[in-house]
Amino acid sequence: MRYITLLILCIVISSCGGDDSVTTSSSDTLIQAWLDSTSTTATRDDDTGIYYYSDSLNPSGMQASSGTVAAIYYTLEDLNGNAIAQHQRNNGDSLIFKVGASAVFPIGVDFGIPLMRVGEIYNFILPPNQAYQSLTSGAINSDLIARLQIQLVGVHSEADLIAQELVDIDDYINTNNLNDTVVNPLNTVLQFPASGISFKRLRAGAGALPLNGDTIIVDYTARFINETVFDRGTNFQWIYGSNNPRELLTGFEFGVSRMQTGEDALVMIPSSQAYRESALVIPNFIADDLVDDGIIPDYVLSVPPYRTLLFEISRVD
Repeated sequence: MRYITLLILCIVISSCGGDDSVTTSSSDTLIQAWLDSTSTTATRDDDTGIYYYSDSLNPSGMQASSGTVAAIYYTLEDLNGNAIAQHQRNNGDSLIFKVGASAVFPIGVDFGIPLMRVGEIYNFILPPNQAYQSLTSGAINSDLIARLQIQLVGVHSEADLIAQELVDIDDYINTNNLNDTVVNPLNTVLQFPASGISFKRLRAGAGALPLNGDTIIVDYTARFINETVFDRGTNFQWIYGSNNPRELLTGFEFGVSRMQTGEDALVMIPSSQAYRESALVIPNFIADDLVDDGIIPDYVLSVPPYRTLLFEISRVD
């Protein structure tokens, strides 16, 4: 058990490789040859080596500026037009990520999205150092020059997304009668507006609340608000208040701080107290390999961006 949901890890998505000047030069030659052969006119960004051109413009659409949350569909191909992956409307909801926060892979996407407005379709030709050069597994050729077509379908403020999570938590409390002490005895839900965390005691415990230096042991089940289980842990332990073995999720530790030994509780945690933007991987089938290569943290495999988390916790120490 890796307890991936409990640990705070910093996302640092980067692309590393060999001699970028050689790679960029050879990539430019290949890209320019493709542009000429297809009679395509593109703009080259001198800092990144990324080429881009539009298929559809919408000057009145909202721009995906740094710090906003972009919602996209995409198609990924090589320069020969061979399909690698896609996520379109018939594949489900759009994919979201925070722009300019190093929360998307490949890194070239973070450059390209701020050029776009809602309703637009852009094509980005990514040289290897902006695409998959750092991927060592072979799941995608590390020398791939990637053609990524992106449709921007929405731009959200992070604050609005988190505010909606609080509404969703209230709806969950009401739908599940958590404030009905006949159906769910002991106490009504405790809500903490400063953090957005809600706490429901499910079984009474005994003894003192955790103190710094105490060894805390818990069992837990972690779910999304739609009740999908994404992690479980048994006899997970740490030294309270010491960040040992490492710093825990803010919302998780806050919930445990209110629990006595033997107590069970449900802690409802908005993403602002958990993994917030997490990360988006394009395409998603390489996410495991990116974890193995140390490019993204392992919680990205289980927790998408801006997800409310429910932890059912039993304190057993």
